[in-house]
Amino acid sequence: MGKETRLLEKIEKIIPGFHGYKQKELIREDDKLVREKVAAIIDDARRELEKTLNRCLLLNCEFLEAIDRIRKKALMVAERIRHSEYGYSGYFDRVKIREEELERLLEYDSKLLDEAERILEACREASSKVSDKETLPKKLFSLDDMLETLDKLILERNRMFKVK
Repeated sequence: MGKETRLLEKIEKIIPGFHGYKQKELIREDDKLVREKVAAIIDDARRELEKTLNRCLLLNCEFLEAIDRIRKKALMVAERIRHSEYGYSGYFDRVKIREEELERLLEYDSKLLDEAERILEACREASSKVSDKETLPKKLFSLDDMLETLDKLILERNRMFKVK
């Protein structure tokens, strides 16, 4: 079983209705499904950060501004991926996507999904550490880095769609 097949199966398990960019008439739909799933996971992470903010308020925590800044960043990242134009610049109008392009696209999709899940888990961990003044700043710093990584992955993936 090839790398492409494993990635495709992994993504199909996470995103119901995903076709793997194989059927030309469904390629834009597949693109939208992937981006909507990643954005939805980041929305869940943002909601977790909102819970953390509320807990922080109750505990008179000193990290309110940092949590809110990361919450806003999560919102921005989710919106960037959700509202990008589907099938950039005629990329999906090509008759056939070459195998190496398909593999790269599936790799990006897999990385996006993995990073989004890592962010959600980190938000849950941060929420559970809201009263720990040593651990919470480390978790917030890590979350900020993860959101930066996801944002860069989104931009790199978007560049793939530019017609060469």
